[in-house]
Amino acid sequence: MEDIIIEIIEELTDFKGLRENKNIDLLENEILDSLAFIELINSLEEKFNVEIQPTQVNPDTWRSVEKISELVNSLQ
Repeated sequence: MEDIIIEIIEELTDFKGLRENKNIDLLENEILDSLAFIELINSLEEKFNVEIQPTQVNPDTWRSVEKISELVNSLQ
């Protein structure tokens, strides 16, 4: 699942360092901006057939690939 999430983020942001560092802070390092964030949610919902309400999710969830993967797992 993490590999798919990495692919999605790479497509949205053109950032290519996630495979080497899956725990890089996506927000602090400005990898995800507000538009990429919305597109990421849409892509995750489509790819994994889940519904994500960003307001109901802890903001720290979006800081790393690992935490995003944990969220998607919990929604499946």
